[in-house]
Amino acid sequence: MNLSVEVFCDAGYLANSYLIYNSEVCILIDPANNIKTLKKFIGDKKLVGVFLTHGHYDHFIRLFDIIKEFDCNVYMHKNAYKKILDNNLSCATLFGCYDKFELDQNKISFIDEGCVLGFGDTKIKVLYHPGHTNCSLSYKIDNMLFCGDVLFPMSVGRSDLPTGNVIALNDTLARIKKMKHNLLVYPGHDEMFVLSDALKYNPYLK
Repeated sequence: MNLSVEVFCDAGYLANSYLIYNSEVCILIDPANNIKTLKKFIGDKKLVGVFLTHGHYDHFIRLFDIIKEFDCNVYMHKNAYKKILDNNLSCATLFGCYDKFELDQNKISFIDEGCVLGFGDTKIKVLYHPGHTNCSLSYKIDNMLFCGDVLFPMSVGRSDLPTGNVIALNDTLARIKKMKHNLLVYPGHDEMFVLSDALKYNPYLK
């Protein structure tokens, strides 16, 4: 299946949302941006899944709107669900949000390391990549890795927020360094990069 990727980054928190799609179906990684723009782009395609990389507020802020608009499955780590319900764990309070969120667990599929999900004739491989949070998941689709706030072109995700752990983060980075160097990495902030470039220039991967 020929897949394309569209990035959305039109909200004030500068978190990326990724729509991976073909002519008929699509999935969304991190519902963080303007839903009207997203709906217009999706058009007649069927949104078959929403995937969270982790449970920080700036990455799930539009999840509730998405659930209302689309009949699709939502996938996340079980610890992300706990964060969404707790403004301190989700860091919502750092963004000035004190609303209490409710999320029907029946709408959620909890996933973890080793899960492989079908997307047409393509597979979505789930990787547990803790360190930035204890709920960080990356999604490998073909030669693409959607890693949330684990790794950026020249830095890594901070580990000093609730459930962050620098030792776990270093272990995660060691795993990523062993992946194919031509891997296209799509981070939760900033622009896509090739892993080989990060291995050369990112001081945290030295």
